[in-house]
Amino acid sequence: MSAQKTVLEENSLFQKSQKTGLEYVLRLDPDRLLAPCRIAAGKRPKAATYGGWESMQIQGHSLGHYMSALSAFVNSTGNAQAKEKLDYVVSELKEIQCADGYIGGVPSVPFDTAFTGNFEVDRFSLAKYWVPWYSVHKIYAGLIDAYTLTQNKDALEIVKKMADWAVNGTANMTEEQFQKMLTCEHGGMCKVFADLYGITKDEKYLKMAERFIHQEIVKPAMKQSDRLQGFHANTQIPKFIGLAKLYELTGKTEYRTAVEFFFDTVTKKRSYAIGGNSIGEHFGPEYQEILGRDTCETCNTYNMLELSEYIFRWNKNADAADYYETALYNHILASQEPVTGAKTYFVSTLPGFYKVYGSFENAFWCCTGTGMENPARYNRFIAKDYDGTIYINLFIPSAITTEDGWKIAIETKFPYEQSAQIKILYEGKNPRSLKIRTPLWTEDARTADGYELKSEKISAGETYSVNLPMNLHTRRTRDRSGNFSILYGPLVLAADMGKRAMPNDTVDNQLVYMNSPAQKISAITADPLTPQGWIEVLDKENLTFATKESAAENGTSYTLKPFYDIHHTRYSVYFNALNPAEDEREAKYESITVDFVEPGRQQSEVEHRFKNEATEMGYIPEVDRSYRKIMSGEGFISYRMKFDNTNKNKIVLTTYGKDAGTIKVYIDDTELSSVTLAGTDGEKLTDTQIEVPAKIIKEKAKSRRTAIMNVKLICEQSQSPRILELRVTK
Repeated sequence: MSAQKTVLEENSLFQKSQKTGLEYVLRLDPDRLLAPCRIAAGKRPKAATYGGWESMQIQGHSLGHYMSALSAFVNSTGNAQAKEKLDYVVSELKEIQCADGYIGGVPSVPFDTAFTGNFEVDRFSLAKYWVPWYSVHKIYAGLIDAYTLTQNKDALEIVKKMADWAVNGTANMTEEQFQKMLTCEHGGMCKVFADLYGITKDEKYLKMAERFIHQEIVKPAMKQSDRLQGFHANTQIPKFIGLAKLYELTGKTEYRTAVEFFFDTVTKKRSYAIGGNSIGEHFGPEYQEILGRDTCETCNTYNMLELSEYIFRWNKNADAADYYETALYNHILASQEPVTGAKTYFVSTLPGFYKVYGSFENAFWCCTGTGMENPARYNRFIAKDYDGTIYINLFIPSAITTEDGWKIAIETKFPYEQSAQIKILYEGKNPRSLKIRTPLWTEDARTADGYELKSEKISAGETYSVNLPMNLHTRRTRDRSGNFSILYGPLVLAADMGKRAMPNDTVDNQLVYMNSPAQKISAITADPLTPQGWIEVLDKENLTFATKESAAENGTSYTLKPFYDIHHTRYSVYFNALNPAEDEREAKYESITVDFVEPGRQQSEVEHRFKNEATEMGYIPEVDRSYRKIMSGEGFISYRMKFDNTNKNKIVLTTYGKDAGTIKVYIDDTELSSVTLAGTDGEKLTDTQIEVPAKIIKEKAKSRRTAIMNVKLICEQSQSPRILELRVTK
């Protein structure tokens, strides 16, 4: 763990939220959190257990999060009360630890059964217990944090004994049995053992970490194959955090390949506007932002931010920092109630719904646990000191002190002002250069890594000014739904829809309102690409905006606020744009489409046995389409497509209206047509229809109703127009 220290400026946006989070954690009774572990060890509890999940088979998980939160608060704030409570918990665990090393909120029964090799398992049950590895993982992680962040040596000895219990217990399991055991959610057990190997250099822990690599999920990612659809999202993310740690310890490149592929897949293909992911806790199809009450499980984003830190450390690239900023401001900061510190489980994306917070006594959800930790982690990524360079990643007012004595201040009121000052206060032992991120939302030109080199060698007394021009802009979903979000700089703006028919939004059960009605929001008739024309500023100091009445279908004006300021009210972070031309086009093709490919979208291409040479893929927001583009005269694209032997068939080639060039279209080895496009249609879809001779289909289909043939596109010039869709119609 780096000795770099970052302290938030008093009374700043994140510091006030951090203070609320600390107060929440300090109100918790450690003896009540310890109670399940005392009972499981056959000892009398000193206080009653908390309710909710802490009175169910997953109990004990909150104790681990509590230790991690206390450790992080000690590290980030130096709070003495947090240190006292942490040391007390560690001393109690030392006293109740079983002779074989086990500690848990449930008896060791499910583990003992699994260790025999003869056990029942499903995704969330091991030997008839609810995710027991997941639960004890939190205790492992909490002890490791107590050691690495606060230097509590007893914590290390305790967790080593816990680790040895697991090593010894699983020693006789075959690899097949071990992988079967990993079918059940098991938290970050791979990361735990990787951390212990990093601390102790004991090879048995490295071996155990690699045994905890879940091959069902990781192997496809190593081959850069996206198999995430249908899987429980937060079960998977910790597996890749562990793999990231293992890459840093072993240098095995296949681990890094898998981690980077997973990170890109989740952040670029399976995330919502606020940076969260999942609906009903599971990954859906790529690019689908299905709006619902149970989207964006907060745990997921907690873990994705940790994974971002590895990605950044390896690549020193602004892509990871851009995602981090989005998720930190719009999901993590927005997920804590600003007065009580209560946490959200899901963050609804359903227009007209509301945030649901957990009660203090009974809502010990997984996201309550990570929610304890989140405010203590605000400091982690503001600046990073790597390889002789200090990187300024986030514009959060703070003071940064490096391990060798450099002290730097970030002075700003961002996002309430559009500039920052980076001041070099004290010089350290070794020289440093300074790089500052150029945010993607400023629309300023960026270097390849997204950072501006301010100085090759900084000195005390220097000040570097940063302009942060924030503008209104929109982010369209990539699922052709017409849905979009409104942003100001990096901030997602939500419509405050009022409190009409609002229930009590602080609950014991996170699912209690899953069938409660939402309030309808009016469709937007104005152009989503030019929000400056239909949104006006109401209060620049507090970042309050309003849509014009003329922009909505029913003439309603909506007040817009940063999503982190929306609490105890109905809201919408998504809006829908009416697009009659697009609706008419889709309706025209709906009944006559025989087969359809979306170039640049993995599942669509895989299902059509995609082959290519020298192509590029990307996305065009103006028409909400992914694309493939042939990049040389030697390049091609090919798909296996279905044709209807009972009708006349056409191939419809859809390109971007601004693109000029020629594409040759083949069926199997027969050239069908040469399509030349002038590129004069502007920012819209250009459909070119090509008739398919019935003879070709009949020869292939013979007596069958359909024929499957290769449709191949080639380009004889330096590059082709961007190809957005390919369909067969009848």
